[in-house]
Amino acid sequence: MKKHLLILAMLVVSISSSFAQKRSTGSDVGSSAEKNMGIGIRLGDPSGVTFKKYLGTRAALEFNVGIPTYVFGRYDYDNDYNTHYKRNGYYGYGHSAPVGFAAQAHYTRLFDIKPVTGLQWYVGGGLQLRTISYKYYYYDDFGYYQENRATYVQFGIDALGGAEYTFKDAPFSVFADLTVFVNFANSPGVYAQPGIGGRFNF
Repeated sequence: MKKHLLILAMLVVSISSSFAQKRSTGSDVGSSAEKNMGIGIRLGDPSGVTFKKYLGTRAALEFNVGIPTYVFGRYDYDNDYNTHYKRNGYYGYGHSAPVGFAAQAHYTRLFDIKPVTGLQWYVGGGLQLRTISYKYYYYDDFGYYQENRATYVQFGIDALGGAEYTFKDAPFSVFADLTVFVNFANSPGVYAQPGIGGRFNF
């Protein structure tokens, strides 16, 4: 997981450096007053790359891709797994650390917070897709070691709200948000997903 986050961070830094060079040569790319889109890092659920396309000054499209956390899903799967194998008389059961992927797509409406220049709050909604993969292991009734892999797919709708501050003299924005995920598949329910991060605007 740390390796994947490091790769994502290096990618964002590389892109940011490229646009920073354009800015230093006289281009107005990155101006906070004329920002068109932004790319950066989000930490939370999920943690990964965040991209935002501004539709004027009052709306935006937001896309987050990264690694999900397992605060809500892991215990459900643990319980299902342990109950199944205990009931069947197996022993030595367990699972490896899960691997996952998450993607969010949101439409948001932006509102100024006066009198602070550059500060906005936003609300919106969208869709979310998550996958979680586990490797199970156990000893069967005959004492043979067994391994199985299971992948769970989760899909649902999001509602979100947050705040974003864009620096006046630098092409950067920082944000904090809270997404409410309504999952329809594999441990369906309603779950809170907080996050913080920053984007380079251009």
